[in-house]
Amino acid sequence: MLTSTLALLAVLLAPSPHHRFGLTEPMPRIEGTMRVASYNILNYFDQQDDPSLQGEYDDFGDNPGPTTFERCAELAAAIRAIDADVIALEEVESKEAIDWFRDRFLADMGYAYSASEDVGYYRGVEQSVLSRFPIIDVRTWPEADLRRVKRTGGGWSEVPGDAEADDFTFQRSPLFVTVQHPNGYELSLFAVHHKAGRDRWRREGEALQIMDLVNELSERDPDRNIIVLGDFNAQPWDRSMQVYLRGGMVDAMTLRGANSDHDDSSPCRKTHTSGRIIDFILLNGGAVDELVDGSGFVLGTSGEEYNWRTDPIPPGYASDHYPIVIDMVPVEGAGDTVAAAKWPVESTRTAMRASPPRQSAPRKTASSASPKPKPAGSDDAGAYMASKRSKKFHKAGCGNAKRISEKNRVSYASIADAEADGKEPAGCCKPGS
Repeated sequence: MLTSTLALLAVLLAPSPHHRFGLTEPMPRIEGTMRVASYNILNYFDQQDDPSLQGEYDDFGDNPGPTTFERCAELAAAIRAIDADVIALEEVESKEAIDWFRDRFLADMGYAYSASEDVGYYRGVEQSVLSRFPIIDVRTWPEADLRRVKRTGGGWSEVPGDAEADDFTFQRSPLFVTVQHPNGYELSLFAVHHKAGRDRWRREGEALQIMDLVNELSERDPDRNIIVLGDFNAQPWDRSMQVYLRGGMVDAMTLRGANSDHDDSSPCRKTHTSGRIIDFILLNGGAVDELVDGSGFVLGTSGEEYNWRTDPIPPGYASDHYPIVIDMVPVEGAGDTVAAAKWPVESTRTAMRASPPRQSAPRKTASSASPKPKPAGSDDAGAYMASKRSKKFHKAGCGNAKRISEKNRVSYASIADAEADGKEPAGCCKPGS
């Protein structure tokens, strides 16, 4: 059975004739790195009937019903291709379901550790993690009260006046895990799946709650390496995403390194079949020091497009999301000791031809007007400096500012510009005091 399954997976690794977004081939592993990924696998339900899931959302009916063997193989082909050491998976029925999937389709991939927790979501899906390294901590916050979060400043979506008490809770709590690399390096991850649709106010509240959890962990352990990753159901300029970015989290995909010619308008950067970027891997100031600049990529898995409201999933279709991937060096502060390769032209050509880049215009909100940092060395370089890898900014004359490498240096004309970019005053030179 394993031999036949592997043969099928090998066939499925070929680029899809319907490819529109992402690379057609994964980037090769970099020696000495740890690969981290996220993938929304679209309503994955196993072949066991769960009596608690009946009626409108039935795991054994047709909404969505069990995931077919053929689509399991498509999903497994993508997971095999990216070859991540740690992967967060969204829209999973249960730990039993993901363990069955792992044992049936990924048996030789080394995923000895898994985590998945029921959080009481009415559709019966949750977040999961597969890891080659020991998972030493697992937590969730089911039905956390979002009324306690503080919405300071402007640009927030209005909370419906008729929202009931139950609406102010996490509908699907993040899954928090800490994995431990064999060399002792530890990485904590929040696997998230924010509410879809027009409920921007809920996504904003969930983001605020998660950032509160990130900050609590950081206060107790300032050296903790933290990643928030998954399906955010929001684009970079949305207020819920700005909660993370202004809170000091760094979007790993924006540090493009050798692939800087592919910005957010590039089809190779899109994470969803709709042509949007709504899946992210965000790193705190500790974890970003281990990130390999430019290692991030999206693997396109597109099958034939279909009307999900009326039609069954067609053959060859894995998910409406694509896997997103980064590489890290599992040694404190060692991310710049290795370099990522430029994406091969042949891996980008299909998407670039099928979906020519088009700059998408963000909605005009208070949060979308944040000024961009100016490159160091420009005529208007500014009085303050920061590293792309840090959430702190310095006075331009500070000794620590001068030690920031040119490739990582950004500058700001004012303190307001730096703070709008998510930076905080450094304690060494105390900008503004």
